[in-house]
Amino acid sequence: MAFLFDILRRAAADLFQPRVLTVLFVPMLAALALWGVLAFVFGEAWLAGLTALAADLPWPDALGAAPLTWLVALGSVVVLALLLVPAIYVTALLITALVFMPLLVGVVADRRFPGLARRQGGSFLGSLGNSVFALAVYLGVWLLTLPFWLLGPFGVVISVLLNAWLNQRLFLYDALAEHADAQELAQLRHQVGGPVYLLSAVLGVLHFVPVFNFVAPVFMGLAFSHYALDQLARLRAGAAS
Repeated sequence: MAFLFDILRRAAADLFQPRVLTVLFVPMLAALALWGVLAFVFGEAWLAGLTALAADLPWPDALGAAPLTWLVALGSVVVLALLLVPAIYVTALLITALVFMPLLVGVVADRRFPGLARRQGGSFLGSLGNSVFALAVYLGVWLLTLPFWLLGPFGVVISVLLNAWLNQRLFLYDALAEHADAQELAQLRHQVGGPVYLLSAVLGVLHFVPVFNFVAPVFMGLAFSHYALDQLARLRAGAAS
């Protein structure tokens, strides 16, 4: 657990670096703006589609027509909210991973790992492909498990586990892409274990903390940069000894 607190502490300190402050709120605000515009333009159509889908479900006859109409309308709003919240979350993560990780990795490298050679084992196309794969798996599993999200604690557990997988899958590649060579990149991603998932799960939970969730994507990028560059430095030190 000591490694976890140390990474979180160092990432928190880096939040106040000038370069980080310039982009601190951008990913989440951009995601909110994007989905806000989409909801404004297509919201009525989305609700109409969800309402029509819900009305076709086999509701008990005992509920009657009036209660049924009320339940369908309320259920459509709830489902739309359940769809929009993870959409905003994932969009903010994608913006951070694809656009801002080079800046965040640079801040961490300059401050903590100035002597670590940059071997350019990754690329933007590699990052894009990794993000598309991670998003496809996440959406598939999320849709399959959506009914369980309504079951209280069980739904929370599924959410934390799924987000933990997505976080490490997205950010570990981008945190290593500039400094690791292709072999080091593959090795460190293959060796992902319990500590990484623990870190990823803790960072994912922070997205549910009010106010802090606006800076959580950038904080996550910094934390994974610290972890990845530390592991890379250890790997090279071991190979040199």
